[in-house]
Amino acid sequence: MEQTESFDRRKAVQNSKYICGVVEGFYGRPWTPEQRKHLFKRQNQLGLTTYLYAPKDDIKHRSLWRELYNNEEMTYLRNLVESAKDNNVNFVYAISPGKDILYSSDEEMDTLKNKLDQVRSVGCDSFAVLFDDIEVQMQDEDQKQFTSFAHAQVHIANTIFKYLNTKTFMFCPTEYCESRAVPTLESSQYLNTIGEQLAGDIHIMWTGPRVISRYLTVEHLARVGSVMRRKPLIWDNLHANDYDLKKIFMGPMMHRSVKIKEFTSGLLSNPNGRYEANFVPFHTLSDWNAADRDLRESECCEALLVARIKTTSDESGISSRNGVILNIDCNTETIYVPEVSLVNAVSTWIDEFITPSVTNAPQPPQLTADVAGYVPDRRECVWLLDLPETHGVIRPEPVMPAEIATENIIQSAVAPEEPVPSELNSLAAEYSQPMETEDPVESQEDESMVSVDEDVSAPVVLPGLATTAEEIRNQRLSLLCATCEMYYLPFENGPRVQSMFKDFRWLMQNASVMKKSFKEIETLDPLQSEWLVKYDGVNEFLTSAIDSFFFITQAPNKAILSEIVPYAFDAHSCCVLLIAVARWMMQGNALDNPENNLFEDFGSTEERWINQNGFRSETMRVLNVVDDIEVLLSNKIFLPLCMFCFDIRPFTIADKEYISGMVTVMLTTNQELLHRRATNFADRNIIPFLCSGAEHNFLCEKVDETGHKPVCYASAHFDGTLFSNFLITYKEKLKEKYRGLIEDSKIGSTKLTDEYIEFIQNSQTPMDIEEWYPKIPDQIFENYPAWVETYFGMDASDAHPMRKVIQVVAVTLAMNGSRGYFLTVAIDDIERQKYFLELGLTDLGLSICQRFRIFGQTLRSTSRQSSTSE
Repeated sequence: MEQTESFDRRKAVQNSKYICGVVEGFYGRPWTPEQRKHLFKRQNQLGLTTYLYAPKDDIKHRSLWRELYNNEEMTYLRNLVESAKDNNVNFVYAISPGKDILYSSDEEMDTLKNKLDQVRSVGCDSFAVLFDDIEVQMQDEDQKQFTSFAHAQVHIANTIFKYLNTKTFMFCPTEYCESRAVPTLESSQYLNTIGEQLAGDIHIMWTGPRVISRYLTVEHLARVGSVMRRKPLIWDNLHANDYDLKKIFMGPMMHRSVKIKEFTSGLLSNPNGRYEANFVPFHTLSDWNAADRDLRESECCEALLVARIKTTSDESGISSRNGVILNIDCNTETIYVPEVSLVNAVSTWIDEFITPSVTNAPQPPQLTADVAGYVPDRRECVWLLDLPETHGVIRPEPVMPAEIATENIIQSAVAPEEPVPSELNSLAAEYSQPMETEDPVESQEDESMVSVDEDVSAPVVLPGLATTAEEIRNQRLSLLCATCEMYYLPFENGPRVQSMFKDFRWLMQNASVMKKSFKEIETLDPLQSEWLVKYDGVNEFLTSAIDSFFFITQAPNKAILSEIVPYAFDAHSCCVLLIAVARWMMQGNALDNPENNLFEDFGSTEERWINQNGFRSETMRVLNVVDDIEVLLSNKIFLPLCMFCFDIRPFTIADKEYISGMVTVMLTTNQELLHRRATNFADRNIIPFLCSGAEHNFLCEKVDETGHKPVCYASAHFDGTLFSNFLITYKEKLKEKYRGLIEDSKIGSTKLTDEYIEFIQNSQTPMDIEEWYPKIPDQIFENYPAWVETYFGMDASDAHPMRKVIQVVAVTLAMNGSRGYFLTVAIDDIERQKYFLELGLTDLGLSICQRFRIFGQTLRSTSRQSSTSE
């Protein structure tokens, strides 16, 4: 694109014939009218001039396409069309009659015309007819009139196109990607018929080589254009997540050269169903659309450097100039660099995070341990997070958010395992995502467009990490970029995440090198030095990722929080597991794990990546030392979940008093008694493991602006038989230590105060040392050789963190070759027994002393043990 002194790129993009924007074409819950209006404002800012209304599960768009809208629905539709026009966005209304239309029926044609006439009456002048994801068998009546399925669809599209005489008209074929072309792209009779007979001014939509295409190349699109006899209009599913709602995709527009604009009539992004998750995808699409060219190979290193150091000016045109963030606002040559565009987008996104919500935030998905549902098929069966009791949409005007605490956003829980109602109407007054208030108020300005005074918005800052405004902003930028890299694109994690997992595997494969002791840094051998360097990189990223969860959960903008936090929660859970294992290896506790055992592929044979990529999947892959790692790390159970950010680390004897302090809460205000209680707890629960050689000891700590606080812990001895034998001599030492107390506690003794006796009773500490530990049957040790001890409370503060600690213990035991572990629960502690059963442990029966119930979990099969040892 040539530029002159008077060149205005924004005006040039807005006046361009190239169609670029957003298609709301995903399966699942449609966006609300308020989200759509917010989108139109954002599109206007970004120069994305087209919006295609095509929500798959909106009832009158697809399932009940024949039904006319009522007056109330027409009012909402009119408001949307007018809002789009006010923001220089072309509103394209799509209808999907292909599931049950009788192509040869004049009555059906009249019904279709009447429906689109009704929509045209509210000012809509652009339309689309979609025939995607339908059965290809024609009805008997249609077979008598049309020679093929393609001829039938061409008849509908051409007739409607001629009748409406529209500004823009789009058509989505049934074979909408190369993998669905029968038998091939060039030889498909269906596509050739569509290309030959469809009116020349109708845009034909295309998703690329696949439904979700990693690459869109000039070569491929030139072939498509040859078959279609026109440039295809791209329906881009790169950021769509409706096939797996456990994931969102917040990476940049990638693997689409700016050159493909010459071979396409436009590109519409079909994005995440979670509206707020699309900030980066939309902003990078804008940069791509406004770019003159791609980055040249000679510029790559410089561009990546710019992305990392976030400069604000650069003569090459690679980064933003003079405070300009978007390409559309730059009137000199613009280049599209995905990495730079992502950083610039996230830098802008920070302002939205720290801006309190103006409009009503959708109901946050209630977090159980399963933060999202799974969609096994893109067509009919859709599983969602937040299911309404009734279907319908948000009221037309913005409403003030209810004052709902962030903790309540996390703590409230609904089951994610119910299918979404198949009939939704997003143009009805009763359609809403819960958490609405009743009194509408006028919103004069869109919150995403408002400048923010950070002092007023009470910015969240992690303690001790930043002081100046620039440092605070760079800290936030790093945290949000880490989140985006963990939820990057369907085919790949972000560059830093890829590097982190590569280094993590190397650490596991060479873990035993850290068993060699050293006193000073100068005594490190070269392999230890390399190990520590890679560990520092892994630790740096994971720490940043954990901190990002704290930043997101403290964000004043509840609209963003409600949609992003489930995924941030899931990533946080993976990060604390990974960093705990890395720290454990660094302490020299691990054996080498040279094998690279990946779980078997699953998903469709054509697009297997659907279920195998992503941060959680890669976490399971790298930690796949446990049989059924997916089951161990799966979240499909219901637990009370914690809101706070927590961390997990190994602990040693030096942490004895720190950990013992957990048991003193709420028992008494007598400090002497509390100290005795803590000492007793350490003697009973901590010291025997640490002094007997246990190497799997992990502590969970709450992390906030006040520092660290212990929450729960677990200790595991790799050899339970050895530990059992150790207890025989250890109990004798305890009896000697507590002999005086035992004697004084006998009935009739007057040496103990009434307060001390009551305290002992309340703390549930048996005075008989023999009752402190269970007697385990010998057969338990055969299949569950490791002995685990846990301490936690049965509430929202402990239950989920304890589960993560148990996962860390299980993984580290398996890394060193353990077949399984067991733990014990007092026979009268029913709640904990239920808890461990929910976690998937097996009830192994009672201890010999009949005072404890034993639970166990298998970690590695015998066959896998054998193959590993070889």
